[in-house]
Amino acid sequence: MIEAFIDLKETHGVFEKARGVLEKTIGIPVCQSGCGLCCEHNVPNAMTIEAMYAVSILTGIGKLRKAISLAEGWLLERHSFATIYEGMPQGFVSHKVREESQAITRSQCPFMEPDKSCGIYDARPLSCRAYGVTRDIADLCPRPLGKHEHLTQRIYIPADDLRNRIDNLRAQWKMKQPAWIISGPIPTVLFRAAEPEKFKRMVMDNTAASAKIIGVDYETSLMWQAQVNALRKGVSPDVAVAMLNSSRNTNLVGIRG
Repeated sequence: MIEAFIDLKETHGVFEKARGVLEKTIGIPVCQSGCGLCCEHNVPNAMTIEAMYAVSILTGIGKLRKAISLAEGWLLERHSFATIYEGMPQGFVSHKVREESQAITRSQCPFMEPDKSCGIYDARPLSCRAYGVTRDIADLCPRPLGKHEHLTQRIYIPADDLRNRIDNLRAQWKMKQPAWIISGPIPTVLFRAAEPEKFKRMVMDNTAASAKIIGVDYETSLMWQAQVNALRKGVSPDVAVAMLNSSRNTNLVGIRG
């Protein structure tokens, strides 16, 4: 597990370097202080190994207790868009639960602070680090236009090497411990990693909406521009991932037109 944590930390560093390249290219910061719109409309997915890493990091900086409380509160909260309480789906997941799961991803992240900052910033998942860096979020992000950009063209980093790195790590982790790459909403996987017995009781007692506790062993986060482009054309997330895996960009930076 220590090796996996080291690989994650190194990958975070690569994302930061990519962000630096992008900011140098456009001449402005990728994120604007006090914004938080991406957190208001997004509960990101994360792998179990990322949640385990987050528990370790947050413990070290004294923020774990608050994160656990926020995650538990979110799991127990009765949201209008999550109405099915039938435990964790086994095998086939109904269309209704799938719809509710998608609605959950478009809701507010429980880790967003009142000042719009991220309460788990140092341990945030890869999908958060990809926002505005390896994928264009012009439809949501209000940041000013940078150099070489205009209203219908935002620059991003295709970062093939980074995508290949994560794909390879996922494959390695799956071989070592398949449970490590099970993905779910970040508050769910974090709470499960920190309080496994409480989480188990929560599932057994049906006190959390089924859509909040779904786990999948394939990529569900929109981290790369090819996925975003496919979804904008009405392609399903599963097909978008397949299209991404079959495509390879070669430019340093890409422009969405």
